[in-house]
Amino acid sequence: MSDWSRAMTRADMDRVRDDFVRSTRFAAEAGFDWLELHCAHGYLLSSFISPLTNQRTDDYGGSLAKRLRYPLEVFGAMRAAWPQDKPMSVRISAHDWVEGGITPDDAVEIARLFKAAGADLVDCSSGQVSKKQQPVYGRMYQTPFADRIRNEAGIATMAVGAISEADHVNSIIAAGRADLCAIARPHLANPAWSLNEAAKIGYRDLPWPKQYLSGKTQLERNLERERAQTQETPNERFN
Repeated sequence: MSDWSRAMTRADMDRVRDDFVRSTRFAAEAGFDWLELHCAHGYLLSSFISPLTNQRTDDYGGSLAKRLRYPLEVFGAMRAAWPQDKPMSVRISAHDWVEGGITPDDAVEIARLFKAAGADLVDCSSGQVSKKQQPVYGRMYQTPFADRIRNEAGIATMAVGAISEADHVNSIIAAGRADLCAIARPHLANPAWSLNEAAKIGYRDLPWPKQYLSGKTQLERNLERERAQTQETPNERFN
């Protein structure tokens, strides 16, 4: 910890909470449909939740309930300022991937407490709290966190992380493992990812930008041709 790092005072906490509330009001005035509070990845509120980063000895440190006290206070103040007919979610690190850190068991309890505070959905990410983390990567590797929280805490969840195909999304939703899936990195690599995946599974009703419609038709034709070829027998293909 550097020399200038220090625990927040109550005055600091009041100021930051009020900043979150002011931003919430700005979002409502701007007409946003959904608001998410980021409590993951080692950011300020995440640093309260994880025992790896929360070293406080007052009412905001120690047990999980105490470590959650300030993040829940911020969330509650935002929920009161956000239109009640619009959803509000919270993103958590459901696993610190470090011994002594947040575990999936803790994540279920964290979700329960945010649900009681008025959260409509939990966005289930993990890690990025400690440089000592040792995550176990793999296809849809964070989906089990969304699954547990959804089915044990009784709150809607969003699965994220290494979800790279529309079939992944369909299988997660159909199996009741999450209510939503967020796709980030595939869109960074290919901004038209959603359009391509919709065409691959034969869904043609997804709106395309007017300027790209000729590309939509060509993509759908090419995919139909590929599907037809894979269904042919070797003899049919070369006769």
